Amino acid sequence: MSMSKLAAAGDGWADLPRDLLESVLARLPVPDRLRFPAVCTAWQSAAATGASGSNAPLSPWLMLPFNPTARGRPRRGGGGDARFLSLAEGRAYAIRQPASVVSEHVCVGSSPDGWLITADASSELHLLNPVTGAQVQLPSVATLPFVDATRGADGCVESYSLRRCFADDDCGDEVLIPPETLAPDRLRYEVYEKAIVVSAPRRLASPSGETWGGYALVLICQPLSRVAVARAGDAGWTQLDTPARCWVDAVRAAGADGVVYAMDTAGRVEAWDMDATPAPAPSRAAIAPPCRCSARACAMSAACRRYLVELAPGHLLQVHRLRGAAHAGYTWEPRPEHVEYATTGAELFEWRAAGAGGGGRWARVDGEGASCVLGGRALFLGKSASLCVPVDCSGSGGELRGNRVYFTDDGPWSHERCHEVAPDVGVLDLADGSYRPPRGAARDLLWKWPPPVWVFPSLAS
Repeated sequence: MSMSKLAAAGDGWADLPRDLLESVLARLPVPDRLRFPAVCTAWQSAAATGASGSNAPLSPWLMLPFNPTARGRPRRGGGGDARFLSLAEGRAYAIRQPASVVSEHVCVGSSPDGWLITADASSELHLLNPVTGAQVQLPSVATLPFVDATRGADGCVESYSLRRCFADDDCGDEVLIPPETLAPDRLRYEVYEKAIVVSAPRRLASPSGETWGGYALVLICQPLSRVAVARAGDAGWTQLDTPARCWVDAVRAAGADGVVYAMDTAGRVEAWDMDATPAPAPSRAAIAPPCRCSARACAMSAACRRYLVELAPGHLLQVHRLRGAAHAGYTWEPRPEHVEYATTGAELFEWRAAGAGGGGRWARVDGEGASCVLGGRALFLGKSASLCVPVDCSGSGGELRGNRVYFTDDGPWSHERCHEVAPDVGVLDLADGSYRPPRGAARDLLWKWPPPVWVFPSLAS
């Protein structure tokens, strides 16, 4: 029976069966899902049930830089539309964002629950759901032990003092250097490496109204790629005591609430239980030894970037992203003269555990081996959460394909680079080694701000 006949059989569209409404809702693009509840109270109720009852992740989006010459562009201090490229659909959506988010915030992380971690023009961190517009203020950056803030009479930050240090390999100690004074918007480029959402926020009812609780984050930050954590209700960030370890990535463990796999610059992996007592220091357990790729660039952080992905519970994969200086051989847009470096390839290493007795090794996989390990899925890497995503190839001509790695630019960032250099964003085909920008995004990537990031959209808030 057609939808029109079903509607005519009752008093109207409001009388459609609940299961049919939820089935229709699940098939709608995200912007249409946002409009769905406005039809009537029955549809609003169905939308609330569908959003809370579905755990299936939506197709990833690429958050695009905005065109500073376009009509209706975001203006400083005001709201504006952010544009997102849906890879599965091959089309872009514009979604209104809260004031200043598009023009002034830079993303330093994202989660599979739909949240972005953004740093504003004062280098303060926020959680943002770009689909629903929900925001959560995180503890101040000035609560990190190496950052001091100078505030004016109005309470606004006028400058930051950043205390730096470097590791002395000869004596194993850290050597302090004189503090550096930074403008409020510059600190975020010097401190934030990557933020990881361990537990997503959830709305809580309180006597003073709705609030947010239940969330926990891990922040990889400079100096020395240290780790800090913050939970709902914390007044500040707490730096973990991990001497002589520089961390590069962390992922939420599937099926284990509060557990995070963290990887350092040598490729060693530990499991951290963020829920273990005493808080806030997590309990730690060694999982995997160091891992080195074949390239000489592996020892050079700017030329080799490491990511950690969990393919299935306990099944880990390291991805080493190799970079080289852009040259005339690259024909895709943005043109090479606007790119400092470009991704030249990637090496994948699968963790093969030895069994119940512990131990194991990292085994390099490439070609058909990599395709077997991914099983037709796609990897999404960058400032976003490092994820392996199932691919539905039954869509209509979208970009999303299996056995590919989708990269966004993740630094090293600076104010000048983020505003003046076209980002290194592309799709690596593991079958033939080709690397190109996502279809439909090449023109947008001629613009620079804000740096693109993968978004995993969600209507939950």
